Amino acid sequence: MILVTTAYIRGMIMGFFRLLAWVFVALGLMLLGADGVSTLEQGEPVMRSTAEVMNLLGIGVSPLESDGGVATVANFFLRSAFWAIIGGIGLIMTLIFRPLT
Repeated sequence: MILVTTAYIRGMIMGFFRLLAWVFVALGLMLLGADGVSTLEQGEPVMRSTAEVMNLLGIGVSPLESDGGVATVANFFLRSAFWAIIGGIGLIMTLIFRPLT
């Protein structure tokens, strides 16, 4: 019989979220590199917004037309660089789920 303690389960969950955080950081760096290569190819700054990347992935989104508070926040995230959103989430997660020694 295998005895699984709550500390073991908690450690596995923390390890999963640590890995997920670093995957987000890596994705953010890859997206930043893709924007950099596109900028060098075209000779002008290229920044793919969150809405553009989601449309490329087949998730049809567009900025909201209303002027409410929720629409303003949603439009901010849809119009900002996707690498900044994903990389920022990854950095925050690496700080939250860092190993404590």
